[in-house]
Amino acid sequence: MEEIDVSLPSKFKDACVAKDKDEALRLAKLIAKQANFTLKAELDILDFAASILSSEYRLPIATMIKELRKHEA
Repeated sequence: MEEIDVSLPSKFKDACVAKDKDEALRLAKLIAKQANFTLKAELDILDFAASILSSEYRLPIATMIKELRKHEA
């Protein structure tokens, strides 16, 4: 069994705040792969999890997730 990197969601948050779309997409795909979820499901989870954060993080994450959803199609 592959070891799960629990720091990835925090790195995803940082990439969203930095507006680094490529890194955010790479991390979202990696998180989804580790959890054995689709990218769509992982973005849903990340979006829900961001709802408890302060607006300093919630808004950039929501904006980035909106952009990343275009990759699902």
